[in-house]
Amino acid sequence: MTGSPAAEAAELILKSGIVYTRTSGDPFFFSSGWASPVFVDIKRLISLPATRNRLVELSLSVIDKHVGQEAYEQIAGCELAGVPFAAMIADRQNKPLVVARKQGKGFGRLARFEGSFEPGMRTLLMDDLTTDGRTKASVQRALQEAEADVVGIYVVLDYNIFPGAPAINSLVTLADIIAAAARGNHLAPSVMTELDAFAGNAPQWSRRNGGIAEISA
Repeated sequence: MTGSPAAEAAELILKSGIVYTRTSGDPFFFSSGWASPVFVDIKRLISLPATRNRLVELSLSVIDKHVGQEAYEQIAGCELAGVPFAAMIADRQNKPLVVARKQGKGFGRLARFEGSFEPGMRTLLMDDLTTDGRTKASVQRALQEAEADVVGIYVVLDYNIFPGAPAINSLVTLADIIAAAARGNHLAPSVMTELDAFAGNAPQWSRRNGGIAEISA
């Protein structure tokens, strides 16, 4: 394949059959309350060795460009879906891995983590995807409370259309997937029209279809 890492990743994602759309009837609802006509099930890619390996290779190139492998000493994977990708990348870089839990377990500084790390460890936080970034912001705060130095956040897919998300590096965005779908005629014209409307103003689309229009304080 040729082109940018984002374009190649978008094509791989579309060909893997993990892009689901609902442009009539009830939309998808994310846990945060946003309504969406599209859901990309990135976690299913762990069962496709060739695709997941290529996405890991592309991820390493993007991380190296935007964060730098020398900038971090360990990787923290978000429970649950982010852990396989974080583990594969940590293994290829021969770097320590910790798992960031959604809820605390046990007590003390590392109550929300499986594994261990010393205070001040430069850490790259990883997950499979992000919608509005709230989970990543929460885990980032937990890492900081555990005295980690969070030098960056990386996800395979960033929807990159909801307001208020923290600074996140990603391999591919929803816009990249929509562009690849248009180039390859992967989706019906009526579906593409709805996805364009959603990407153009996600809060408005969400409100119109029964979801939230903004993140509550």
